[in-house]
Amino acid sequence: MSDYAERAALRPERALAGVLVAAALLALVAGAVLLVPPALRITRYEVAGNASMTRDNVLSAALIHEREYFFALDCSRVEAAIAADPRVASASVSKRFPNTLRISIKERVAVAAALVEIGGRPTAVCLDAEGVAFAEASPESAASVPVLSGLRFEGFRLGARLPPALASVLSAIGAIRASEPALLAAVSEIRIVRPSPAAAPELLIYPLNQRIPVRAAASLDAATLRSIILVLDVLGTKGLSASVQEIDFRTGTVVYRSKEGQPG
Repeated sequence: MSDYAERAALRPERALAGVLVAAALLALVAGAVLLVPPALRITRYEVAGNASMTRDNVLSAALIHEREYFFALDCSRVEAAIAADPRVASASVSKRFPNTLRISIKERVAVAAALVEIGGRPTAVCLDAEGVAFAEASPESAASVPVLSGLRFEGFRLGARLPPALASVLSAIGAIRASEPALLAAVSEIRIVRPSPAAAPELLIYPLNQRIPVRAAASLDAATLRSIILVLDVLGTKGLSASVQEIDFRTGTVVYRSKEGQPG
């Protein structure tokens, strides 16, 4: 048989072999499509940083579906979904091959409580150091922080943020809570007041165990609050509390206003 005839006879065999190889590859790809995704489903969820929020709270906020696949899941989407929850200050999401999603959050911490209207009923809500009203306050959380009054929320919703001028008050309160929480525990209410519409806000501080209000600048700090508590203790020890109507700490000199309206 000539070389040409031999090559012609081999062509059908080669074509058949090519078809068989292609069919095998298609079967392999089909098997991978059916078998690999379930093998790479996310089945392990690690949640860290949550304190008041439960693990289910975090996963619900993350908008995690029943079937999440490792390569298809977008971590930035999950982060954005979690950060949209008013209770969350920040979130970090990462994947660990082959089946783990790690979620780390930082929750907002209450530094004060405010009374607002939700659904037609008065409700205490938690405010954090950034001035965000992030959650309804439980009786325990409301009792552990001072009430911040003198606020107005239009169309209140959880996640509402105070204006910058008032948020600075929360920042100052938050700094005191972080450094010396016992000082803040001695205060029952802090009222934000404005002497005039154009004036900067001031504070009226109502101590927990005293009936004397104390007027202070909005830039309250731990040293000033410590001095306020010391002065109140001295007045109480000397039996002078009943004669004092208000104490003014806005300047370097402490001013006592008696109930007759005369400075002390």
